[in-house]
Amino acid sequence: MYVKGFDKIRQSERLSAAAVFLLWLVFGSGLVLLVDKVIPSILTLMLAFGFIYPAGCLVMFFRLCKRHGVMWYFPAAVITANVIMYAAWGTYRAIIPNMIVLTVLCVLFGCGLGGCFADKESVRAYRENRRLKKLGEDKPYSSIIDDKEVRKNKK
Repeated sequence: MYVKGFDKIRQSERLSAAAVFLLWLVFGSGLVLLVDKVIPSILTLMLAFGFIYPAGCLVMFFRLCKRHGVMWYFPAAVITANVIMYAAWGTYRAIIPNMIVLTVLCVLFGCGLGGCFADKESVRAYRENRRLKKLGEDKPYSSIIDDKEVRKNKK
């Protein structure tokens, strides 16, 4: 089933970044709660934050930046949110002490690889269209003079 709203999110750079940010937030918080409350064992901790979290983050960030290019505000927002959660949430701090380092490495590596594999022409065209739309220059040029009358007068 095709939903028109998802296409709007997929096409827009900022909406895609916001969706991936929220997905990362739910994904990371869900893993922390899973390891802390649901299945508290060392094996779950190692599996969740040794494999699942880095792989999931790399895939999310890579796909975003491959589609839209590297955005300066996205890694900054992810790192800031991670530091705030680390400082404010005791469970987050107790589960994995190097969560900030892990997230910084994942976001920078994933965004960097995604930027390397991004289709530069489509990213440039999207940003140019967005700039033209903002300036109001996205409408095609139409001549004031009717071309048919000009041709008749020249003959």
